[in-house]
Amino acid sequence: MRLVSIKLVADFLMVKQSTVYSWVHSRSIPFHKLNGLIRFDMDEIEAWVKSSKQQTPDHDFKMKKEPMKDIDDVVRKVIDGVKGNEYNPSNGKPGRHQGLRKE
Repeated sequence: MRLVSIKLVADFLMVKQSTVYSWVHSRSIPFHKLNGLIRFDMDEIEAWVKSSKQQTPDHDFKMKKEPMKDIDDVVRKVIDGVKGNEYNPSNGKPGRHQGLRKE
């Protein structure tokens, strides 16, 4: 067992000391409290780091390529998604296709 201070753990993990204090507060990092002093066992810290490794998925996610769309259709779809189909020319708002016309 090799107990070290928060400064050494922060340097080892390449994070700020305040980050390590936050992890201690949320109890997400293994630590020991000795007479009010926070200390860390380096063997436990190394095991904690190894156990937090993200698993890689077994399969590759491939993005589906969509065929090129007309820019007017893309803009119209975005406008419909944001404002819905609630356009009403009588209340002073532009019509659905107004501003999208080609001149």
